Amino acid sequence: MIKAIIIDLDGTTLPRNWHQISEENRVALEEAGQRGVVRILATGRSVFSLNNTLPEGLPVDYMVFSSGAGIMHWDDKEILLTRELSAEETRDIATHLWKYDINFTIQQRIPDNHHFYYRNISSLHEDFRRRIENYPGLGTPISSTDEIRGGATQFLVILDSEQLQLHGEIEQKLSDYSVIRSTSPIDNQAIWTEIFAPDVNKGTSCQLLLNQLNLRYEECAGLGNDYNDIDFLNRCGHPFIVSNAPESLREQFDTMPADEDNGLAAFVRHSLNL
Repeated sequence: MIKAIIIDLDGTTLPRNWHQISEENRVALEEAGQRGVVRILATGRSVFSLNNTLPEGLPVDYMVFSSGAGIMHWDDKEILLTRELSAEETRDIATHLWKYDINFTIQQRIPDNHHFYYRNISSLHEDFRRRIENYPGLGTPISSTDEIRGGATQFLVILDSEQLQLHGEIEQKLSDYSVIRSTSPIDNQAIWTEIFAPDVNKGTSCQLLLNQLNLRYEECAGLGNDYNDIDFLNRCGHPFIVSNAPESLREQFDTMPADEDNGLAAFVRHSLNL
């Protein structure tokens, strides 16, 4: 019997460019709760972004946010755990990235990780420009690593879809840290290279939460749509991917209908019968 479901947000629970979940998906999540199933939403969004995006009363129990850097009890917004980069680690990563001709952001510590430093030296990737514009007054440009103060939640590097090799190079150079690939929720094409403290990802943070709840991954069903969901999908006893996910993921996991076709509701109904 399934005791918990772990679901991604953008492109899974919330279709791209939608501002609320469908009524069918909402009803399915409510039914899961009524059946005693713990509902965990694992997202790359920050608390600030969640509070400005999700409707009040969304029927989930826990948020694993910022790709695993934090865990929150959704009903009362209590932050249960944070996993962050120290000041020394932050400076180390920035020093490595400074060697490349790329722009990046440094998100400050939770709960203020909607504030960020950013390096702006090369021509702006359109996705990077939009991100800066979407958070007016929250970004501080820096011209050297000496301007960085304190630790951080994460780094974000935005690359063209043709720069996958550079993502791999960064991942190799910074192998002491958690380097995660995801697809931009802004243009749905750019590669986001996100760098976190060691071992931080959705999968390990969901494990920490499950431990607190005395649950096992084998008792969980999971639904995702992107590369940053692999860490929890590979651990779930019953992993699924929506049919609009990248082809390489559809080859690894069983599929559910696309996000816009209420794939979440289909997943919940299926999981409740496992």
